[in-house]
Amino acid sequence: MVIVKAPAIYINKPNILASGGERITLIGRKLLIIGGKTALTAAAPLLASLDEVKAEYEIHTFAGYPTLEQIARYVSVASGKGYEAVVGIGGGKALDVVKAVAERLELPSITVPTVAGTCAAWSALTVLYDNEGRSAGYLPLNQSPQLVLADTCVLAAAPRRYLASGIADTYVKWNETAVNMKNLHSDLDIRLSVHTSLLAVEVLDRYAQEAYEAAYEDEVTWAFHETSQAIIWLAGQVGSITGGQPRIALAHSLHDCLTQFPETKDTLHGEKIAFSLIVHAILQGLPHEEILQLAGKLHKLHLPVTLEQLGFWGNAEQHAEAIAKVFPLEKVQAIKLPFTVDREMIALAIVQADLTGKRVIGLASPVS
Repeated sequence: MVIVKAPAIYINKPNILASGGERITLIGRKLLIIGGKTALTAAAPLLASLDEVKAEYEIHTFAGYPTLEQIARYVSVASGKGYEAVVGIGGGKALDVVKAVAERLELPSITVPTVAGTCAAWSALTVLYDNEGRSAGYLPLNQSPQLVLADTCVLAAAPRRYLASGIADTYVKWNETAVNMKNLHSDLDIRLSVHTSLLAVEVLDRYAQEAYEAAYEDEVTWAFHETSQAIIWLAGQVGSITGGQPRIALAHSLHDCLTQFPETKDTLHGEKIAFSLIVHAILQGLPHEEILQLAGKLHKLHLPVTLEQLGFWGNAEQHAEAIAKVFPLEKVQAIKLPFTVDREMIALAIVQADLTGKRVIGLASPVS
């Protein structure tokens, strides 16, 4: 069995929002728009375009986390109003809410990412949190957005911290996907995911640092264009094609554990993923020099490579044990990974990742 869930139309180009109204009204003319306050300002050209084509829309400002309560509230507000599509404008949290709301209303969703921080604009998945920002599971969706409008002018104008977060969240796809491929005769869906994630790594290795240095500027460079494609399209496509075999995303499981600790509340998804990726590489048994190179790449992007940078101060061993204690070990052990994982090994890998990060920080300084 193979299941494919991907957007019907994906457009990544400069200034696409200025003409986005025409494309959106092909899907629906009466729209529920949900977006963050800053994101709605960034997407002003889209709202002007909707006015030009005389679309009817109602805007609701999003704040907080994608919780089941938030989703239910928007569904209640929208029910019975005759909306024909739901448009999400913003980062991953806002877009995840919109996708879930649209599915419950049985309407198509349209995503307009304003930061290149995750592949949420593409995926058929809503990541759930509680009101305190702690991971609360995942909500698989029946379909991806009908339309994705990724305006590289808007994405490039966002703070580079979000781009770095998206780069980390894309790098991790290869490590997480590759360990699920048992051999060259694995199912086609997993082989395609591995090769797509490897292509994303190749793009990032070539362009990510240059894109990061040029971000938050007026010019959309080719490096930024390619990097944003890797973050939204390639990373999204890795999860678009699935078969009947369960997969485990080890670094994301560790990320979910980190959200349980208030120390990490001010960090972005991809920032927690960055440190989790180093832990994953250690558990995976990658060569030490390769792990150092990985940590070095992340450090140059101002991503957290130590526990202190995540907000954990004090005894590293105690923090590592506390994190390992809440790790969903049974779920991970149910999938036969090519390496052994237990709580003691996770705690040790966290400490080793912290030491690796400290060594890298001592060897190099990130780009200012």
